[in-house]
Amino acid sequence: MKRNLLIVAIALLAVAFVSCQKDGVYKPKKKIAKVYNEWTTTTVTTDSDGSRTVTNVQNPFVAEEWTWGDKTLNSVMHKDKDGKVTSTVNYTYDDKNRLAGSTCGSEKAEYVYNDDKKLQSIKITDSDDPDDSVVIEITYADKLPASVKTVRSYSFKSLSAFAKSVIPSYISEAIEADQMRTKTTVSYTYNTTIEWDGKNISQVVTTGENGYKYTTAYEYDGKTNPYKGMYSDMEDDFDIAYSKNNIVKKTVSRVNGNETRTVVTEYAYEYDGKMPSKITYTEEEEETVLGVNYKSTYVHVTTYEYTK
Repeated sequence: MKRNLLIVAIALLAVAFVSCQKDGVYKPKKKIAKVYNEWTTTTVTTDSDGSRTVTNVQNPFVAEEWTWGDKTLNSVMHKDKDGKVTSTVNYTYDDKNRLAGSTCGSEKAEYVYNDDKKLQSIKITDSDDPDDSVVIEITYADKLPASVKTVRSYSFKSLSAFAKSVIPSYISEAIEADQMRTKTTVSYTYNTTIEWDGKNISQVVTTGENGYKYTTAYEYDGKTNPYKGMYSDMEDDFDIAYSKNNIVKKTVSRVNGNETRTVVTEYAYEYDGKMPSKITYTEEEEETVLGVNYKSTYVHVTTYEYTK
């Protein structure tokens, strides 16, 4: 499961209580200092011999440390459960204090805005591998995202953690599904359509060139979404960045050739004022492979510590 990256996305989105601010400008009510992660995974395997249950528990640990300037977020240091630094992402801004770029080692993401001051495109490149790039272009209708075109050019290697943190999950998973089919430098295009119900995204559908289809449906509560307006890290999809209300349930259906998988995730929030102090989400996934049934339940808790 791709959960550690999801938490990176949620954490970055939590910086911006910016529903009335300009796109790309970080002006949080509170500044995050540290992010703690913990989780429990339970897997039930059923076959002709019966059922077996395995449970894994990860106690809380510091997963991220944030460094701030006077007005902007300078960097986020990521750590594993043993306290080892796994990566550091640095951020740069334009003269309007909008996010202009982010870097991690040899990789970088560049953000371009249109004349309406909306995010127009994101380009991800790697100086160590010129053949490896991702370009995301966003089209708007009535000032809301309506479609996304993604072009992935790569040599045969997996998407990096940095790239996954920038690319919405329904696109990155389509890319990885296609990557399993080739060992040469190629270019694939992915098309995403976004449907709205009032001021909330109701469904997102991504299709690839090889029959891959990724459909995500959303349910919301009636509370104001404190993450609205922030898209510098969209691995947890456009729902958090663009919808007015809080997502409480997400249902994902993935079709890849003859394989169909469904994943349901439910979210619960705790607040300290208007900013989240804790997010708990529960994900359930079930699939049957060669007559063996696998049912997994994953509970992840993220706790935020803010600067004094």
